[in-house]
Amino acid sequence: MEQNIRDLVVKTISVYEEETIKHFRFILHEYPYHPDTKFILLELQGHSGDFGIAVSAMADWGAQLFTNAYGDSDSALGGFDISSMSQYPNEITQSLDFLEEISFQTKKYIPFFLQECFNEAGGKESRFPFYLRYNNGDVYDFMAEEFPDYIEGLDA
Repeated sequence: MEQNIRDLVVKTISVYEEETIKHFRFILHEYPYHPDTKFILLELQGHSGDFGIAVSAMADWGAQLFTNAYGDSDSALGGFDISSMSQYPNEITQSLDFLEEISFQTKKYIPFFLQECFNEAGGKESRFPFYLRYNNGDVYDFMAEEFPDYIEGLDA
């Protein structure tokens, strides 16, 4: 059952690929970052298979920059919406066990999906490190393509 749900999650999330690559291209190659930008943080928020990923330019861990290079709001950084629930009938999604497994499999798959889109958009050429942070504190490093044991400054 776990593999079947994972396959469904992968299939459902794949509809976001083109839009995600397009947004990565914008934040990688076009967005005018504030000169104090040290890295880009993507923060995963949501539950039950429906997730939003907010994108922020960061001067340091805990120090978000709210303006771009021109002093304008950073709202153009936006983010991503990813739902692994959009194609399931309501009667299936009423099962608590199903919802928990979908949520678990989606959270597990999102870094791999985003990594593929990041790479396709030319992310390895980025002048900034990119990180994905979960609400439990786990952090994924897009440049290293892993969940590192330690990131300097994160525990400060």
